[in-house]
Amino acid sequence: MRSIYNGLCINCKGFISDDRLLKWGICERCLGDIEDVKNFRELLNVLIEHGKLYFAKDLLSFQSRFSDFSKFFKKAVGQRMWSLQEAWAKRIILGRSFSIVAPTGVGKTVLGIVSALYFATKENKKSYIIVPTALLVQQVVDKLRFFSERLNVSPVVLYYHGALRDSEKREVLENTAKGCFNILVTTDRFLIDHFDIVRGNTFDFVFVDDVDSFLKSPKNIDKILLILGFDEKIITSAFNLLDLVKEANRLRRIGKSPDELLKKIESIRGRIEQYKRNGKMGLLVVSGATMRAKRTKRIQLFHELLDFQIGFKPEFLRNIKDFYMEAEATIEEQVLKIIKVFGGGCLLFVPSTAGKEQAIRLDEYLRAHGIKSKVYMKMDEKLLENFQSGEYDVLIGVASFRSPLARGIDLPERIRYVIFAGVPRLEIKLSWDEYSPSKILTLLKNIREFLDDKAQEKATQLINNIRRILPLNRRTLDLIRSAVGQGLKLEGFEGYVCNLILNARQFLKEAITPEVVAKISQSKEVSLKRKDGEFYLIVADPTAYVQASGRASRLFAGGITRGASILLVDDEKAFYSLKRRLSFMMVDVSWIKFNTKIASKWFEKIDEDRKIIQDIKAGKIVKRIKDFIKTALLVVESPTKARTISKFFGKPSKRRIGGLTVFEVSMGEFMLNIVASMGHIYDLVIENGFHGVKVEEKRFVPIYDFINKCRKCGEQFSGLEFCPKCKSTDFQSKKDIVEALRALALEVNYIFIATDPDIEGEKIAYDIYCSLYPLNRRIERLEFHEITKKAFIQAIKRRRNINFRMVEAQIVRRIEDRWIGFELSRKLWIKFRNYRLSAGRVQTPVLGWIIDRTLGARKKKKVLFATLSNNLRVSFENPTLPFPQNKLADSFKDLRAKITGLEEEERVINPPPPYTTDTMLRDASTKLNFSASKAMMLAQDLFEMGLCTYHRTDATTVSTTGINVAREYLQDKYPLMLSPKRYAMEGAHECIRPTRPIDVQQLKNLISLGLLRFPKKLTHEHLQLYDLIFTRFITSQMKAARVLYQKFRVTLDGNETSVEHPIKIIEDGFNLLAPIKLAQPVHEGEYTLKDAKMVSLPAVSLFKEGEVIALMKERGIGRPSTYSKIISTILDRRYVITVKNKLVSTKLGLRVYEYLSSNFTDYVSEETTRRLESIIDAIEQGRVDYQEVLRNLYNEILRIREEHPSQAAYPY
Repeated sequence: MRSIYNGLCINCKGFISDDRLLKWGICERCLGDIEDVKNFRELLNVLIEHGKLYFAKDLLSFQSRFSDFSKFFKKAVGQRMWSLQEAWAKRIILGRSFSIVAPTGVGKTVLGIVSALYFATKENKKSYIIVPTALLVQQVVDKLRFFSERLNVSPVVLYYHGALRDSEKREVLENTAKGCFNILVTTDRFLIDHFDIVRGNTFDFVFVDDVDSFLKSPKNIDKILLILGFDEKIITSAFNLLDLVKEANRLRRIGKSPDELLKKIESIRGRIEQYKRNGKMGLLVVSGATMRAKRTKRIQLFHELLDFQIGFKPEFLRNIKDFYMEAEATIEEQVLKIIKVFGGGCLLFVPSTAGKEQAIRLDEYLRAHGIKSKVYMKMDEKLLENFQSGEYDVLIGVASFRSPLARGIDLPERIRYVIFAGVPRLEIKLSWDEYSPSKILTLLKNIREFLDDKAQEKATQLINNIRRILPLNRRTLDLIRSAVGQGLKLEGFEGYVCNLILNARQFLKEAITPEVVAKISQSKEVSLKRKDGEFYLIVADPTAYVQASGRASRLFAGGITRGASILLVDDEKAFYSLKRRLSFMMVDVSWIKFNTKIASKWFEKIDEDRKIIQDIKAGKIVKRIKDFIKTALLVVESPTKARTISKFFGKPSKRRIGGLTVFEVSMGEFMLNIVASMGHIYDLVIENGFHGVKVEEKRFVPIYDFINKCRKCGEQFSGLEFCPKCKSTDFQSKKDIVEALRALALEVNYIFIATDPDIEGEKIAYDIYCSLYPLNRRIERLEFHEITKKAFIQAIKRRRNINFRMVEAQIVRRIEDRWIGFELSRKLWIKFRNYRLSAGRVQTPVLGWIIDRTLGARKKKKVLFATLSNNLRVSFENPTLPFPQNKLADSFKDLRAKITGLEEEERVINPPPPYTTDTMLRDASTKLNFSASKAMMLAQDLFEMGLCTYHRTDATTVSTTGINVAREYLQDKYPLMLSPKRYAMEGAHECIRPTRPIDVQQLKNLISLGLLRFPKKLTHEHLQLYDLIFTRFITSQMKAARVLYQKFRVTLDGNETSVEHPIKIIEDGFNLLAPIKLAQPVHEGEYTLKDAKMVSLPAVSLFKEGEVIALMKERGIGRPSTYSKIISTILDRRYVITVKNKLVSTKLGLRVYEYLSSNFTDYVSEETTRRLESIIDAIEQGRVDYQEVLRNLYNEILRIREEHPSQAAYPY
């Protein structure tokens, strides 16, 4: 037993030990002996026998219903559910509306049909199945009849489609109006045409098959909500809520407070929740993803009223070989050869710069040579059916993200490969004379990198402002065009847009200079083309390439289909640009020079996948393939981290469980449900045990309770029913998060915990593990030191168990902090009669250093600063002069300085190693004036957004991945300067480094281009810290510089100082990226003084926060996870204040330190603290028993009590 948790017994929600949580989740008070219990059902039956079944009865009900449903399904279908079907069935049984995004062949429709039958025959509930076509209506009805026969049930099924006789249609309509049915099956058109008849019914379960078809009429959403039990008044309230949310977001963007609106939003949401609790709302399941589900107001009703969003098709899942070959003079012949070798199932794309005309020419050429091809320029379901049936082998379209052939087509069994007859690229007119905001935006994005710094900032501002107003409707565009052309003044939103366009036009007019045009023409990535006297930019279109090539690799029941992309390179610059831009967007594009033999082997694998899909559709496939995809709950700490990971695999759908947002996305093998725990969930209680620790004869067991946060004052506490600071009972509790996680744990096959890779993250993982284990035992830990797609996929493959040694190390650190902190704080409360004071083992010596430095800084020294006639600046401390100091201004010209002992030496200057936490904080403090807490917060954001590796580390080690990042950057920028170095240190951690070969200017440009998007806004301060980290890391992987130094002495009237400085770079190295400041060389001789002044300065300089942290690292106290917290604590307690970014001790700090150091020196000394840190490290490494350490600490606290008895109570 390592811990005791309050609120986690699944039956009484009381205290329970972790060892019982890791058995059945039932505490001793509910059931003493659980050793003989064999399964969960038996456990619940025992509780019933003893009359002690409390909250677990809901779990029993769920288990019973799911077991019943599983048997029902197996009897109906003839086989058990697949893993995905089980997950969806659990959601249905739990009463959760949701969207199914999954490939063909995994039984979505079958599950909907069986669910309707189950509700009809087992629970006497009404169901409605909506499909897109009359044919599907009949197929569903046939399955309902077939399954009913197998189940020996006779539900009343009504169905309606165009093939029915008129008398049959009238009968169906009459019975629908009367509600004489259990299950209704119709097309979505029926809902539009006969809604007045359907509306008389309230449905318990609605299953929409093919949501994209259903959403062709957006008002279907209102209709569905009404028949699920929502009234028009509550739907109107939800509409009003969406307006308020939109306005609150607008106020935030312009820097105004939305607080009043947020109160209204909370009030309306409260009314909606109350309405849902009071009524019996039906359950909605929609199947299929959508390309239409732009976040329109009506579609957002699902989120506000049913807690889910319509899903999206995964677009970044691809298993494609990306081949390229040089285009020949006759590109048509090349295309024909490829198609003749590899056959049908091909999509052929021409660049948008070539347009429809080129597509038509290719089509005519191919058909003339016996290829069954067709141009596809608009959505045409009949043409797709003909392509799928083999009537056509090739469809031809334009490579553009708007192209109907490049988006929305999902035919995994038919589309095998994609050919690009030229590099996908855009043609942008280089002119300011434009009215369309979207065209102006495109131009601004693509010329930004060629402008000077000031113009770049202005361009960025315009880009951001234009993005906020898009898209615009046709009426607004016409109005603005007319106003700009005629010089008319518009008001309101149109006026704002009009002014924005005028500003952008004026900016472009000034920015597009001959110098900028010359820079563009010299670019490696952008081409210039002159046409009809105008310049046009030619840039690669990576979005078009990803979307178009992705048609050949789609999700199916066995994973992700293999496909091929063959690119004919007709523009080297555009290809270079495409490769670079894709490398920033995706990590799984690796270009292969086309070779028929290699390609043919890959096509064999492509066709294996198509055969499997055909077998799945024919019902021949084996269970191993069909049950390939599993569901998993992925728990991380923060919403930013959750959003970053979810976007690796396309646009996630969202749903809400309790107060928790769930991001749902498919990564092929797993359907991930990603949630954030919001950091630590539990903390030590205050009142129970010995400062929150149960002391037994042989063990020390911490007692944890949910962390609460006061809504009134922000205080964080646990184990109390009120805020200890302001006594408010209005607080948020992490209990809600645990309940939501437990609800999710019931749904999924696996649980992955991906908290941070240190002892704090491991403890959070262990707490979540214990919380969820009674409900789902398949729990594993993911560890990654950078949040990138590649690192995440590797972590999924290398899943591990919880590291209990790390957990024990954190337990000791937290208990030690609590015990010594509470005991010493009590002494301070009594001594100073101030309950805000606190003490800690690490913070006390740190406070002592700052006090010593503050006292030292109060002493002064005289410094003479002099500028010699050769412009050399030198200084002399406490000099003696032949005249009074107040005569210096008049007399310094009489002085003579001599330079002697001049030596020159060549030195090899190595670059500094990459950052660790302490060195990063030091430089962030000294170079950027960031506090430690701000620097850590910014570094946390950079880590969670996938820009930098984990920022709490004391290792300089560089991984192979890190070396490859440096190699890729340097090969492009400084190809001769690469000098890979490991800087290896013991341990699993890595240095702090960038995750991609993108410097800060490239980062800004990629954000402006829209190629990189982040879940959180990158501020100027984020970019400053990123630049610091990037430069430090890249220089660490560069060659040393050979530098010429001068050393000499300067004497001035008996005062002497030594000087050495670099004067010349002999051989370049890392200095190309991080310049070494050079001084002018000097010569021996005597010099007059140009200037001199005497200044009184502190004898020693005050500490900056980063310097204190560097000292903590040097002296071995504190760790990367605690550095900034220690500084923050002594600042919060007002022991220290900041003056011009320097730390100055206060009178209170001095008094507290003197009291602690004189009375408790054995417990707060630097040596004691250093020794304890080493012991905690030893626990983590498995060399020391943590219980023995706790016993020693406990005895130490008892000695403090004996030596200094006090009776101070807790401050509440």
